[in-house]
Amino acid sequence: MNPAVLQQSYDRFAARYDAAFIGQQRPKIVALASRLPDESPAVDLGCGTCLARRITGRAFIGLDRSRGMLGQGRGPRVQADLSRLPFADGSIAVALCVTALIDFLDPAPVARELARVLRPGGALAVSVLKHEDVDGLLRALDDAGLEVVERLDLAQDFGFVARRRQGGGGAKPADAGAADGGT
Repeated sequence: MNPAVLQQSYDRFAARYDAAFIGQQRPKIVALASRLPDESPAVDLGCGTCLARRITGRAFIGLDRSRGMLGQGRGPRVQADLSRLPFADGSIAVALCVTALIDFLDPAPVARELARVLRPGGALAVSVLKHEDVDGLLRALDDAGLEVVERLDLAQDFGFVARRRQGGGGAKPADAGAADGGT
């Protein structure tokens, strides 16, 4: 879908979002956030109305493309696209992304951005609807240097907890010696 049209749709729906989706989102937010370390800075990517901050009490920086959704939230908020995060390399300790990748046909650019902004060892908790391209997401996370350490069944969604590999990049530590014959 056209990003501008999608943003306008979310802007128009913002005032009604919580009433329509809090029951669906709360269990996912609680399950995923509880698996993240209590470190800062922490960002809620695709935060919508900042439900994660309100539900968990954690000091998430809310990031969303929709100004209308952000206007419904509280706390620090940033309007930006998930594929172009406005954070310095390695500056984020923890990232939460609840059902926000539904708007991206290809998760690879978002996965690369997440890996770029997460500090080495930084944690990501993400959920995707079960009918989405879950295998494509897992490949994108792995290729970006994000190692999935836990998988969750969250009713309509699958959840994943991942860590940024210490060396960053897509190469897994075990693969590092393969190119030179393991020497």
